[in-house]
Amino acid sequence: MQKVLDFREFEKKQAEAELGKAVAEETKIQNTLDMIAQAHASTVRTADETKDVGGLMAAQNYFRLLNQQKEEALMNLAQAQVITEEKREAMREAMKNCKVLENLRDKRKSAWKKENLKAEENEIDDIVTAKWN
Repeated sequence: MQKVLDFREFEKKQAEAELGKAVAEETKIQNTLDMIAQAHASTVRTADETKDVGGLMAAQNYFRLLNQQKEEALMNLAQAQVITEEKREAMREAMKNCKVLENLRDKRKSAWKKENLKAEENEIDDIVTAKWN
């Protein structure tokens, strides 16, 4: 039973690690989106100050690039969120499996203790009975 419990705990630790990686990937993509938003805001400020047509066209092209990057990052974020949720569910399942085995182990241990206590009481009763007879 202990080997099975150890294996379940190993699975739980692996699920934790995989969930951590998935959350880190999601955070990385969110940081990319934040950087794109900052670049967009910075370019807007720069474009507002520019009177040059070439500069405005360059800003317009840069906006298109930022929008493409944003769309790609949003798609990646959606995929990462799905993966994170799958990993979270795997983590819940691993935790549940560990908990079930821990509860079973505790119940068996409790039953074993009761059994031993009862056996000790019977032995003591037998000794006392033998002594008085």
